[in-house]
Parts: sequence; C-alpha cells; structure tokens
Amino acid sequence: MSDADAITKSNEDWPTRAADTVVGYVNTVRDATTGKAMLASRIAVYGLVLALLAPILLVIILILLVRGLTAILATIPRLGIETGEVWLSYLILSFVFFVAGIWLWRKKGK
Repeated sequence: MSDADAITKSNEDWPTRAADTVVGYVNTVRDATTGKAMLASRIAVYGLVLALLAPILLVIILILLVRGLTAILATIPRLGIETGEVWLSYLILSFVFFVAGIWLWRKKGK
C-alpha cells in the first residue's frame, strides 16, 4: 500500500471519525447532566412503589401466618382446637412479636 492509498483511505474515513468524536462528546455531556437526574427519579419512583406495597405485603403475610398456624394447630388432636378457632394462633404470634419487640428494644440502647 502506497502513501497515496493511505491518504485516500484516511480522507474517506474522516466523516466516520468526526461523527464518532461528536457522538462521544454528546454522550459525555448527557451522562454528566441527565445521568444523575435519571438516577434520582428512579430512586424516587421505586421508593414510592415500595412504600405503597410494603404495608400491603406485610398485612398479607400476617394473614397467611395466622391462617397457616390455625390450620396446623387444628390438625393436632391433643389441643382440642376446632378448625375455625384462631385464639391460639393469635396467642403464639403475639408472643413471637412480643419477644422480637423486646429484643429490638434492648438492641436500640446499644
């Protein structure tokens, strides 16, 4: 390949190189300006969705815990609990939450 061919090849390729350079600068400026705003808006949207769905999910999980514990306790014949009675499930879960609350309260002071 001669010098003339290299110059011709270089002259033909300059629009592509110029366009790539411009695109690179535009991407750099865009990332610097809108990248942080996009991140902040995503955090706000996902935080809002989580804040709205978390209480609903907690209530559903609590309902499932009570129903599941009631069904399990109804299968133990020595307890004498019928299918619809939930008082023992409430008692067990309240004890579990009480112990968890005491543990968290003690941990708060440290």
